[in-house]
Amino acid sequence: MKTRIFVISPDSGINSEELIFKILGHGFNGTVKETCFGAMVEGEEKEVEKIVDFIRREYYHEVFTKDRGYPIGDKRICRAERGGGARSGLYQIEYEAGFLPFISQALRDFEIFKVKNPKKIIVHPINSLILADLVERAGHYPVTMMEKIGNLVRNPEIDSPPRNITTEDVVRGLKYASVEMPSGIRGRLGVWDSLIEQAEAALIANYDYAFGCAGCTHNDILIYLIKARKIPYLRLNLPRNYEEGKEFVKKIFEFLKNVGD
Repeated sequence: MKTRIFVISPDSGINSEELIFKILGHGFNGTVKETCFGAMVEGEEKEVEKIVDFIRREYYHEVFTKDRGYPIGDKRICRAERGGGARSGLYQIEYEAGFLPFISQALRDFEIFKVKNPKKIIVHPINSLILADLVERAGHYPVTMMEKIGNLVRNPEIDSPPRNITTEDVVRGLKYASVEMPSGIRGRLGVWDSLIEQAEAALIANYDYAFGCAGCTHNDILIYLIKARKIPYLRLNLPRNYEEGKEFVKKIFEFLKNVGD
């Protein structure tokens, strides 16, 4: 099973209801849920991939998507079960949504292309909607925290809510941090271990804020580890206007095309 989230650019004129009608009208065989930023879908991996391709064709400039770690309705992150508060990942999406109009406008100037030799591209922040989406558009495989969390929380043999970080994950974290380091940081690094090791290139964006599993200390360590791997990487600032948005997308697509070819 796979869960995806679709986020509508605030300047698009599209609303969640229209997006859901499109998904259901295309015959998606799975669960669809409306959200304040767009929609979520859940189903068999091939079915979800088909709907992602369809929505990208229909709303290439307006809708952005990434994997979601937790299943729809998972009680471990349900606001009603936790007594209120923002759902996990909301602040990250809320922050990134503010930049989507610049990315959306820039995408109008670029033709869709797919690289001949797809690579595994780790993104920083590791839960970024914008970077994961652009990597997929170019035909590469985004290496993100969402995929790893999805595998952990769906594993019936693991029962250590809410994040399902295992003892093994914490031990693997010792590869990157001393035992004096807080266990939460070591646990995260342990989960990231396989992501860092499999990455063949990296996209790094300088975000003003880091949320959830990518807090400030984690961010600094992740950037260091990416550089230590000596893999190709591109580091750039998020755009603050439409002109910067064009340059942002242009540099990313040029980098991804060169890495793939």
